[in-house]
Amino acid sequence: MQRGLTLLELMLVMVVMGIVLGLGLGAFTALESPDNYALSVVRSTLRAASNQALSRDSQARVVFVREGDPETPGMLVSELFTAGTWHFEDAGLQGAFGINGTSINGRVADDGFIGSALSLGVEGSEARFDVAKDPAFDPTNGFVLELAIRPIDHDQPSGHVLNLGRVVGIDLMPGGAVRGWFAPVFEDGESQNPDAAISSFLFVETPPAIVKPGQWSRVRLTYDRRTLAIDVNGQPFERLSADLAVRQLAGDMVLSSRERQGFRGDIDKLVTSFYLLSEPVPMPSDVIFPRQAPREIVFDGSGGLDVLVHQTDVLVPVRFLDSTEGFHDATVLVNLQGTVE
Repeated sequence: MQRGLTLLELMLVMVVMGIVLGLGLGAFTALESPDNYALSVVRSTLRAASNQALSRDSQARVVFVREGDPETPGMLVSELFTAGTWHFEDAGLQGAFGINGTSINGRVADDGFIGSALSLGVEGSEARFDVAKDPAFDPTNGFVLELAIRPIDHDQPSGHVLNLGRVVGIDLMPGGAVRGWFAPVFEDGESQNPDAAISSFLFVETPPAIVKPGQWSRVRLTYDRRTLAIDVNGQPFERLSADLAVRQLAGDMVLSSRERQGFRGDIDKLVTSFYLLSEPVPMPSDVIFPRQAPREIVFDGSGGLDVLVHQTDVLVPVRFLDSTEGFHDATVLVNLQGTVE
């Protein structure tokens, strides 16, 4: 008499058991509460933004569309994306991502900030980069411009350093102050015409004598739909609160200017970055973020909360509506280290 199971019978039993277990697991998954599903979406989005900030060593934000906002309630993820970098190691003005420039009366200086530099020291010199048609150069939701400058040594080393499409710029002012500016889109829609970009700007400026002739200075202009800020050599200066969108580019990116008001000196290590906003993260129709929810959560390059924005752990309330026009709330906790619970 045969005892036990043949190999074929054993395999058939294992297949049947796998199917039964799979069906059971699917049934348990289907029983997951809508609350748990929505909360897992919120947690996953926040964790992904934290990981993204850490992996790119740059800022990432999660924006919450709250109850009463004109948009459909949900979440948007904003990340800082580098669109162009230039180190000016040769006269070709070659940049990353295939964005090259052309210069008039420009030359390469061997003693750059790092390696060589672009010298625009003579009157009538400038460098120009065709970026207006590049979709990566979209300043709408904010930008970070960084570059090193060294004015030539003369009585009044001032002038236009950088003009990005006539909507964002950096100027060296008489006396060694640095001024940054951008052209906003006002909430009432005025000045939508790109040709009117010269009419209204927001400005930030350093005190005098911050930039000195013959010396390299690292300038950083940032705007994140919260604050317009200018730093020189890592030292923060003026901050201006604003939440307006930036106008679309209306021309080339130009370094210095052929006109008399152009900056005369050397430029090196230019980096242009922009904040890109994702498509909305879909949420169930009966789930909203109430008015008391934070407008956004900002992670820095460590993956933790940006301490310039958040001084303590952040609670994100999530509201679940029911058919009787009632609701109940749950919360998601984000601590200062970026851990999401």
